[in-house]
This record gives sequence, structure tokens and C-alpha cells, in this order.
Amino acid sequence: MGALPVTNVLEKARQLLARKGVAAFAAILVLIIAGAVFMAPRLLAEPVAEISYSDFTRELAGKKVQRVLIESGGLTVTMADRHVFVRMPSGLVSADYIERITASGAEVDFRKPGFDPAQMASILVPLVLVGAVLFMLAIQTDFKPTSRWPKVVRGITNRFDDVAGQEEAKAELQEVIAFLKDSEAFTKVGARIPRGLLMVGPPGTGKTLIAKALAGEAGVSFMAVSGSDFSAPLIGIAKGRVSKLFEQARKKAPCLIFIDEIDAIGRKRGGGGSAADREFESTLNQLLVEMDGFNTTQGVIVIGATNRVDVLDPALLRPGRFDRQVHIGLPDIAGREAILNVHARNVKLARGVSLAAIAKGTPGFSGADLGNLLNEAAIFAAREGVEEVTREHLEAARNKIMMGLERRSLVITDEERRLVAVHEAGHALCACLLPASDKVHSATIIPHGQALGLVMRLPEHDRFCIPVEKLEADLIVAMGGRAAEEVVFGPKKVTTGAASDIAHATSIVTRMVTEWGMSPAIGMVRIARSGDSLPREVEQEIRRIIDEMYEAAKACIESHRDALDALTEALLEHETVEGDEIRRIVLKQKPRLAA
Repeated sequence: MGALPVTNVLEKARQLLARKGVAAFAAILVLIIAGAVFMAPRLLAEPVAEISYSDFTRELAGKKVQRVLIESGGLTVTMADRHVFVRMPSGLVSADYIERITASGAEVDFRKPGFDPAQMASILVPLVLVGAVLFMLAIQTDFKPTSRWPKVVRGITNRFDDVAGQEEAKAELQEVIAFLKDSEAFTKVGARIPRGLLMVGPPGTGKTLIAKALAGEAGVSFMAVSGSDFSAPLIGIAKGRVSKLFEQARKKAPCLIFIDEIDAIGRKRGGGGSAADREFESTLNQLLVEMDGFNTTQGVIVIGATNRVDVLDPALLRPGRFDRQVHIGLPDIAGREAILNVHARNVKLARGVSLAAIAKGTPGFSGADLGNLLNEAAIFAAREGVEEVTREHLEAARNKIMMGLERRSLVITDEERRLVAVHEAGHALCACLLPASDKVHSATIIPHGQALGLVMRLPEHDRFCIPVEKLEADLIVAMGGRAAEEVVFGPKKVTTGAASDIAHATSIVTRMVTEWGMSPAIGMVRIARSGDSLPREVEQEIRRIIDEMYEAAKACIESHRDALDALTEALLEHETVEGDEIRRIVLKQKPRLAA
């Protein structure tokens, strides 16, 4: 533990006992004192020798025994010149035997039942030792020098060229780079750079990478911590870590402090009365004070990252602290292609592989997802023993990420296989017949993940505003699988395979009615839930829309039954059918006229 001043140790002990959260440490101290009290008589007492039962019998016959204490496990015998112990099963000490001892002139006594300090001490000793070790380790952990924390990194090699798909964010951060490189140019005209920048965006969009690239572009020191690094079991430690972080940053200025998952220490203060709540608020208050206390001309800028800006305390977001937010969103098609090109630097791609096509077929993917896609494709290539990643490897990796791993080992009957083929053919047929639907990329009856079959549709471009006709097309496609089952096999033969389709359709329609104002009956109002239920008229409207979409899907299936049968046979034969082949089969068949 080192040579610490006594006052420091006493103050630490006072803090420990003052906090409910460290009651365990106080209990350990009690155990240490109790163990010392219980063990002292036994340690200070003279050791008791042990004699055999035969020797005891001879001493008893010679009337040398003065006192016999009957205990569990034996007899403690007192003679004129010594104390000895005789091991003896308790069952042998009968009333007759006691009378025999008394007749020899010895006094007989019994150990009173109840608390035995010696026995209790033997149990507590191991606990006391373990508790003492834990207590000393806790004290050492919080007293030991923390000069190695936080770690300061110099010469960051990351640059903005390594960050793709976030051009707006990089443009927003250019002024920060200019300030860190030449702060006098700003201070001469009275400009003040933000003390804190808050990066907000979904996980995997590159917030940490952008922070590193910012430090690399500016050529300044970089200190990266997370919100959980400030948590500590003892009062005052977290607050001290905040102070130490900013103290070290000022020494290394110009410097960037990056706090990942800042919501761990920056949540809204609720005024809780527990010790943990008070400690949390103390830590947050220290962070607020530090951000207001240092001068920005010293070249210290704090960057926070979170995907939950709604839970942050308003005091963090006011001007003078984290008063500027940089949104790090999911990349668009051009951004996804640029990100794929960055990740593909270390991947050997076969000639003719189009990353633009992969970017087009990965809507909603983050930068981390795209990096994982290329890594999965490289793994597929390595498994096959080839040295280049082909288009087939990239397609397989995307299918694995979006649909799940293939389960070719799953054994299903021919009847279930045909039913799955009809179900997926219904989805594919409706998607081909509706102009507002996304184009079908492929259909398969090979099980993936929890699904026995899948139809993959990919948009031609990113959508930010979805019209009603697109939503209705998606609903009809979702209902197409169950509609095909009913048309081909009859109402009594439909299966549970449409459970996920029904859940998806219900979610879309619920938002259409309650959030997007797309129901003429309900109107353009937002409907709030009352517990787990919605108003009755809203539930009836949701059911009406779903029933209409299901009838529309059945109409598509019935009028194009020949195309459905052709798609079913193609799936049964090939298991996976590409989108171009699906469209060719549908266009080849003529629709049936309504009766």
C-alpha cells in the first residue's frame, strides 16, 4: 500500500463508512475485529497436550484427576500439574461412566450448549483473511498512483481520407482543425471555438474513427476514455478521475479528449436520494465545472459520442459546453461505395467485382456493417481455398448478414418443401406485379436462420420519404405468401409460416394509422397507446386495412395462377432463383381473366 499519511487513511476509512454502497467493507472490518477477539484467548492460552484413553484410565484409577470437562469429541482433563485432552466418542459417556468418574474424587462438568468462541473463530479466520485481502486491495486500487491513466496518444496515423461516407461531418470539423493548428487566427477577431463537440449517430457509423482522424489531421495529442471509465466503488474516486483527465489534457495541450458513450455519466439528473445517485450527480457536476473552467485558447477540446442524445442533461448541451452537435448518420449509396473502397484496400478482389452494385444492395448498412461484409466475403474465399474475393462471395456474405446463415442440413418433408415454395412464390409474384414495390433480387427455399425460405427485394435508390402506394405495395407483398397458400391448398391448409409477415404488416399499418395520418377514418392525428392497447376504432381501422391488402394479394395470385405455379416449380428445381429469371417467368405467363 506504500507509505501513506495516517490522515489520508483515516479520511478514506471515514468515506468508506459514510457510504451505504461500501457497507461490505465496513462488515469486513467488523469481521477482522471479531476474529481477533475470538482468537485472542485461544492464541494466548497454553497448548493442551493430548493423551490416550488408556493413560486417562490409569490416572483416573490413581485418583490423580481433579476435574473432567465433557465436551463434544472428548474430555478436557485437569490434574495437579497439567491439563490434557482425551479423544472419546460422545456416545460412550453414559450416566454410569460419569458416576465412575465422580467416585474417583474428580469433579465433572459439561460444556454449556450454545456459542463456542473457539469454534466460531476457526470458521471466521479464513473469512477474515480473505476479507482483509480484499479490503487492502480496494484501498490500494484507489490510492495507487494513476499516472498511466488516461493514456495519451501522440502521432495519430488516422486521417480524414480513412473516413468515407461522412463528408458533411468532416466539413463541419474543418474549423476545429484550423483552430488547433492556429488558434491565434481565431482569437484575433474574437472568435471562440466550441468547448465541446457532440457526435450523435447510430452504432457503427464511425464516431470514434472520426475523432481519431480529427486528432491526426490536427497533429495534436489524443486522449480516449469511455463513460464507464469514471465509475468507481468508492465515494470521490469518479469525481477525481474527471479532474485528473482535464489536468492531464491541459499539460498535453493542444489535445483532444474523446469520451465515448458519454451518456454513461451525462444522464439527466433526477435528484435521487441514494448514495449512488449523489455520487453520479457529483461526477456530472465536476465534468460541467471542468468544461466551464478551462480556457479554450489552451487548445483543449472535448468530443463526446453517443447514440442517445435524448437522455443527456440539458446543462451539458448549453452554449459553452457541448453546444455543437455533429450528426454521424448512416451512409447513402455513394457513401457506402466509398466505405467499401476503403475497407477493400486490404482485400484481394477478383477482376470485374463491382462495389457499386454491392453498395446499391446494402441499404441501411453502417460503416461497421460494410466492413464486416467484406470480412465475411474474405472468409468465404479462404474456406474455398481461393486467393481472390469474387462477386459470389460478396453475395453470400450479404445474404448471411441480411437473412442469416444457410441451414442446408435442415431436413424437411417434400410436402413442407412444396408449401414453402408456394409461399415464397406468392411473395415474389406480388412484388413483380406491383410497380411501387422494390425489385426482387432473389428468391430461395433454402432455410436461412429461422426462416424456411426468403424473398430478397432491394431498392433502386435510398428512400427518405415513403409514399402511401409504396407502403401498400409492401403490405400486399407481405400478405402474398399466406394468400398463395390459401389459393393453392385451401383455407384449411394455411400454416404458421406467415407469422413474421403478419407481424411486419401489423407494424406498418399501425404506424400508418397512429403516426403518419394515412387513414381517412382516423384522420391526421397522432394516437397514443393506453398501456398495451389502442382505442377500439383504431384497432378496427388497422384490421380493415390489412384485410384489404390481403384481398388485393389474393386477387394478384388468382389472376396470375399460372405464373405462381411456374415460379413454384422453378424454386423446387433450383432452390434459388435470381430476380431477372423471376421477372422473365412472370412476364411469360398470361394473366387469367376474372370469372
